[in-house]
Amino acid sequence: MDRLRIAIVGVGFMGQFHAQCLAGVDAATLSAVVETDEARGRETAARYGARYFADVESVLATDAADAFIVVLPDTLHEDVTCTLLRAGKPVLLEKPMAHTLATARTMAAAEQEGGGRLLVAQILRFDPRYVQAAEAVRAGRIGEPIHASSGRFTVRDIGTRMNGTSSVRFYLGVHDIDALQWISGAEVTRVYARAVRKLMPSLGIVSEDAIFATCEMNNGAAGQLYFGWTLPSDIPTGIWARTEVIGSKGVIDLDVRDHGLRVLANGAWSLPDGLHWPTVNGRIMGDLYEEQRHFVEAVRSRRPFVISVTEAMRAVAVNDAIWCSVESGVSETVPDWRT
Repeated sequence: MDRLRIAIVGVGFMGQFHAQCLAGVDAATLSAVVETDEARGRETAARYGARYFADVESVLATDAADAFIVVLPDTLHEDVTCTLLRAGKPVLLEKPMAHTLATARTMAAAEQEGGGRLLVAQILRFDPRYVQAAEAVRAGRIGEPIHASSGRFTVRDIGTRMNGTSSVRFYLGVHDIDALQWISGAEVTRVYARAVRKLMPSLGIVSEDAIFATCEMNNGAAGQLYFGWTLPSDIPTGIWARTEVIGSKGVIDLDVRDHGLRVLANGAWSLPDGLHWPTVNGRIMGDLYEEQRHFVEAVRSRRPFVISVTEAMRAVAVNDAIWCSVESGVSETVPDWRT
């Protein structure tokens, strides 16, 4: 097969990373850029030798792409993704799959109706540290999981940049909602969640600061999830993330704040990203590259994706239950996500 022609839909902050990364994937080429901001879209398209389009319908009408990477705000995923899936196109969709389980169900139905294929970009599925942790649990190396926790905090600048257009549940939490269940091998069935709202409101942002949730798992284990954008802006690393699984025979301990490189400059320490999407010799490598490479190879070879649509829907269902619990003040059952 010739190189897979890919269109990127949305070239904002994360879309620019996807465009740069795709330039280094040998089996693919960036053939089209779809962006409502015409100036930004045309500039990005020109930089990579791609065609500019204002909407995905025009890309489909001109057969300008074989597959799509959708990098839009989570509340805008449904219409574009469903259009592409119903047209039979493979789609790599930036997480979360959707902002509600009802929306996720509509997208899953569109995949079935049109014959397209959907890979939700849960980037930790391509992080060697998380993958090895999941494999260790599957191999029985720590025995039966007893309790587990997963969470992350980022700098408050992210919350102010999002300016109420997303939630810590979607921007951050969906990573750990997936990781907790994937690594432990258990499903969250019920949650009791509380939100903190102090910092963001004081900055004029309509958003929670952080969310903490206690989880019941289907294997009898207990779980905990936590995520927020509360870290000071001058903290050395922009992500504090940790995942732990305590088993009957051992422990999984993932502390990923430090990528092994420390830089002291101008009187301050920084810990640059060495795994998620580091630039190496002019090319983006790491987890994002592996995610794109997997998408391209799976589409070309018609092999299954490493994360199923059902698993992605599971994370959306837990997110729904977390928000219901925040609003109700009581524990809530995770709704059935299975199609």
